[in-house]
Amino acid sequence: MKTDNKLEQVVYAYWARRFGCEREDFRQPGTLVLKEKELAGTGKAHLYHIDRMSVLRADPGLAEQAGLADGCNRDSGSLSASQLQALAPVGVESTFLDYYLDARDLKLFPVPAPFTTRRLDAQHEDSLLLDLYAACTEPELDAADIDADKPDAVICGLFAGTRLAAYAGYRVWEEHFADIGVLIHPDDRGRGLGKAVVSTLCEWCLGDDVLVPMYRVFSYNAHSCRIAQSLGFREMVVIETLKSGEAAP
Repeated sequence: MKTDNKLEQVVYAYWARRFGCEREDFRQPGTLVLKEKELAGTGKAHLYHIDRMSVLRADPGLAEQAGLADGCNRDSGSLSASQLQALAPVGVESTFLDYYLDARDLKLFPVPAPFTTRRLDAQHEDSLLLDLYAACTEPELDAADIDADKPDAVICGLFAGTRLAAYAGYRVWEEHFADIGVLIHPDDRGRGLGKAVVSTLCEWCLGDDVLVPMYRVFSYNAHSCRIAQSLGFREMVVIETLKSGEAAP
């Protein structure tokens, strides 16, 4: 990403293409409703909050039950999860926070001694990754969005001697973003390694001057949120998934 570009231009341009609207639309209150066939019968809705605007991708039946018509409505403001719950019997299943980083905002965090960092070759050093995965629980791997069968494109390892103590990697998402995942060995948590390894990875990524670092995290994961915030990431998109208890079987 060129440092003279505003981060909003890059991020909002992507989401505008995704939802078929204009980048400037996000700066005004309103709600864009998209009834999506692939969600039909699921009772699900995905509610995005981007700047001052909300976008609802919904099961058509759920949208109709809530009395929401297709298209953009500026008159009623930006839809919140609580407002949708007042219109239809839905509960919030999960909330993702999307953080993005401008090169000018990166706050580097040093690697504490005696740890060292280097890039991993996932193809030839998979045993190191597998040992780290084995030390973590399935929920921890899920929260880090780790897929052992599909290693990230770029992986930064933080080592205690020859042992892999922390991992940060990114995959290229939608040709614009470096989607970051981070995992710390249980024996090494609480030592600032998450900030150190993500900081190093972001420095590599931004050195390419092409991709925007992106950090997606569950809202309940306060520790992971603090990693992004401490390094200069900005929370720019909130994604809530809601589901009705009356979805079709």
